[in-house]
Amino acid sequence: MATVGSADGLRVRSASALGRVVRAARQSQGMTQSELAELARTNRYSLAQLEEGDTTKAIERLFDVLSALELELTVRPRHERIE
Repeated sequence: MATVGSADGLRVRSASALGRVVRAARQSQGMTQSELAELARTNRYSLAQLEEGDTTKAIERLFDVLSALELELTVRPRHERIE
């Protein structure tokens, strides 16, 4: 299972699951990829790759290390926006 929902947020266990969570959050906030890319100080192409689950070595390594340590990544809304 790649994502699991709970009261504390979504547990993300793969790059493709992370991409789906990012896309869903962006769409729920009514943002285009270009708008989010600007806010995140990146480009639309990089954001599109993330949303598609295209992995980089760093992202692959992150999930490998988390798995080896029996840890998981949880994504949840912040209570306050940090600029």
